[in-house]
Amino acid sequence: MGGVDLWQNEEENLDNFDPQSIHDKMLEVVSISGTWHLGTLQVGLSRARRIAQGQLIKLRFSAPFPVQVDGEPWVQHSCTLKISHHGQAFMLKRAIESSLGHATAIVTDVLENAETSQVITASQKRALLQEMALRLA
Repeated sequence: MGGVDLWQNEEENLDNFDPQSIHDKMLEVVSISGTWHLGTLQVGLSRARRIAQGQLIKLRFSAPFPVQVDGEPWVQHSCTLKISHHGQAFMLKRAIESSLGHATAIVTDVLENAETSQVITASQKRALLQEMALRLA
């Protein structure tokens, strides 16, 4: 979800779930109702529905069901999925937190992709980046 906090640790949540933590070895399960819901989550207009939290999550499917785990989608047929904490790795996070910095990072990524795909030249990319820097300064 591109950095969207689906669990949202906030004091105003009236459910019985604990705040998420990378140190508690707990898994959080949320649901999203479709692509429109994804878009509203991305811009902060909606929230994902909290379903479960625990060290072992069991999901029983009695019919084919669309599933996505860590960005990987598939259609799951009848089964019982058991998901548990297996280990932990440190992850890097972008230092850019402001919306302007985030937008700049996205535009830079798009321009680099355009150059790699030979849609624009390296000099065109440099010119666009310089123009953007001037306008955002």
